[in-house]
Amino acid sequence: MKVQLVSSKYQPEYSWSGLRAHRTHLRLREKYSIETDVICIGTESTDSTTYDLDGLSVKRILSSKLRKIHWSLGKGPLRRITNAAMFHHEARRVTAELSKRQFDLLHVFGYSPATTAAIRYARQNDIPLMLELVNVVKTPYQHVPGTRRFSNYNLNIQSIIVAISNELGETSERAGLTGNIWVRPNPVDTTRFTPTTPNARAKSKQELFGFDPEDRVVVYVAKFPERKNHSFLIDVLGKLSTNFKLVLAGPPLPDIHSVPGLTANTIPSLTKKARELDVADRLVVHPDFVDFAQYLKAADVTCFPSEQEGMGTPLLESLAAGVPVIANAGESSFREHIIDASNGYLKPLNPKEWASAIISAVDFPEDQRRAFAESTTERYSTDHIDYDYHRFMIALVESQPGERVSVKILRTRRWCAIAPGTKQEAALRDQGITQISKLSCSFHCERISEQK
Repeated sequence: MKVQLVSSKYQPEYSWSGLRAHRTHLRLREKYSIETDVICIGTESTDSTTYDLDGLSVKRILSSKLRKIHWSLGKGPLRRITNAAMFHHEARRVTAELSKRQFDLLHVFGYSPATTAAIRYARQNDIPLMLELVNVVKTPYQHVPGTRRFSNYNLNIQSIIVAISNELGETSERAGLTGNIWVRPNPVDTTRFTPTTPNARAKSKQELFGFDPEDRVVVYVAKFPERKNHSFLIDVLGKLSTNFKLVLAGPPLPDIHSVPGLTANTIPSLTKKARELDVADRLVVHPDFVDFAQYLKAADVTCFPSEQEGMGTPLLESLAAGVPVIANAGESSFREHIIDASNGYLKPLNPKEWASAIISAVDFPEDQRRAFAESTTERYSTDHIDYDYHRFMIALVESQPGERVSVKILRTRRWCAIAPGTKQEAALRDQGITQISKLSCSFHCERISEQK
């Protein structure tokens, strides 16, 4: 199977969704021999280029001149015009690139000129589509600016919508999509995110941050847009005793960016605020990409005060590592996974309430931590979700123009197009899958009368 992956952002540009897309397709290549090429845009670059990343060919398509003009205009009203011009130009270039390639399936992550062009290209050319909703959106449908009223297409046929939260699943249903919505959180790589022991945690505190083994370490790793709310946790730190330390890490925004937030030049404002609250000696700010799995080894608790969050993958990774989570009660995606006093706490954005929750969570016993780690792993491991990816992709590729692929039906069938005697078959049998067809999957598709 040949998959064309189209993503708004991609490595090495920092993006959780781009990183997840990359790791997912590396695993699918290893487990199921799925070939993948990548087209992306990005927000931090101004030049188009082609490069190889872990054996995947990546083509970044940008309109350099228009982007430079757009970014030079600050926040004036002309930016709406230049943004539309840039969107149209880049979407046309992505469409032209797609027309040169041959592939069986389009897999789309995010929202950008590239993803908008890819969705429309799939619908116009009867190409199976898997569309991932990775951020809070009003609708799964994407349109080039100014064309919403004039561009209709159908996401019910030959497509599966991947919603990483119940809220996004409900958004898809409100848009008229039925039966082809796969609601599931982002997968957790259980080879990297596993519980640690108290002794190993104490050692990591010293090695990573120079803290004392008895210190209580609160960790938050995220990029620095304003909605991630890093500054709020400094207020929380001010309500905690001196043995509590706070680690804030993640890449800063580029100097030229389209959303409010902190750049490398403005991140020192966090340290300034900490000095004003007399907690600077208990704060570590690391404005760079870090290995979250390593940071979790030193964490007593993690915090997620972010807003407008489609589904924070690090939240599930924290739980899989046996680290309790304090999260913003106002975010529905967080409410799907955090159970008060069981694996963390949900609290409104009030520093005093967060401080109280942190004090309670750091004392969760080790058996409780391991229990919710095992529960998270059982439900959201990459093995389980990769298996579903593979069979859903096969169903899409084997569907015909005008057919609807039913996620509900697929979930009740345990078939896979793997020849007997192969290493893929052995791997599937290890997962408890015993029904394996000799030639191809007998997936169910419903022919529908509606036209594109």
